[in-house]
Amino acid sequence: MPSQRFAVVLACFLMSQGATAQIRREGPPPKPYSGFEMSSPVIEVPMLAGDEILLEVRVDGKGPYRFSLDTGAARGGRIDAKLAKTLGLPVMGRAMTGDGSGKNRQDSEIVQAHTLTLGGASFKDVELLVRDFQSGPGTSLDGVLGIGLFKELLLTLDYPARRVRLETGELPSAEGHPEILDFTDPHGVPEIALKIGDVELRADVDSGNTKGEVVLPASYIGKVPLEKDPVVVGHGRTGFNEFEIKQAPLKGGLRIAGQAVENVRIDFIDIFPQANLGATFLRRFVVTIDGKNHRLRLRGAGAAPGKK
Repeated sequence: MPSQRFAVVLACFLMSQGATAQIRREGPPPKPYSGFEMSSPVIEVPMLAGDEILLEVRVDGKGPYRFSLDTGAARGGRIDAKLAKTLGLPVMGRAMTGDGSGKNRQDSEIVQAHTLTLGGASFKDVELLVRDFQSGPGTSLDGVLGIGLFKELLLTLDYPARRVRLETGELPSAEGHPEILDFTDPHGVPEIALKIGDVELRADVDSGNTKGEVVLPASYIGKVPLEKDPVVVGHGRTGFNEFEIKQAPLKGGLRIAGQAVENVRIDFIDIFPQANLGATFLRRFVVTIDGKNHRLRLRGAGAAPGKK
């Protein structure tokens, strides 16, 4: 049975989602950034050791700092409260933030970094939600890079090679390319259509969910095919809510992007309304996201890490 630490780490992912943030501010609505510069058409940066996609990032030329890349975090990203204060980042507004459940939202500052630098890519005038990343169990983040930061680029998460690639260009149309899926982003994060058994649903593509595989609302228990009844494996806690985690292996696997995926685990959580594909699932693939055209490519399905 997974330890309590598993439950807490999963909870930290859910806490990081920014899809439900409601911005209150004076003046024009914010933008994720005002532009970017690339030292070359293709830039690759290594992933640091850890379950998350951890990257070295410079903020206004200082650092490097440890930021995770979270496709489940909307907008430009997040920064630790102490670091924002140390850097003297100007406050641009406030936001109501939550963990995706819509319950017990909290008020947060929005600050602006003149530049965020990732390898040879520099993003300008990035607005960041302020969060306390240092006080949680097992947490050592300085910030989070949100998916909105990369909307004008091709973003590739090369899990097998442990690298992140940024490049100009676009993915071809999904027509005739089964590995390419169209996505929507009603909450600011990529959301794709998924079929599990006879059940059709939509799921967030969420690299920030470091321990979850396929996460479903508890209302799907009895609707999707399972090898056995779900059992409670732990309790999680975000900065906003506490919840129970139930788990069961999926019966028959699933198909996605023209590929069969076996040995899939389903995590059921009662307070979160949105399905979610976490990093344990995504690590089977090289994932490329084309934010401009709302396309996503999955290549290289195989056995999950640690599974035969």
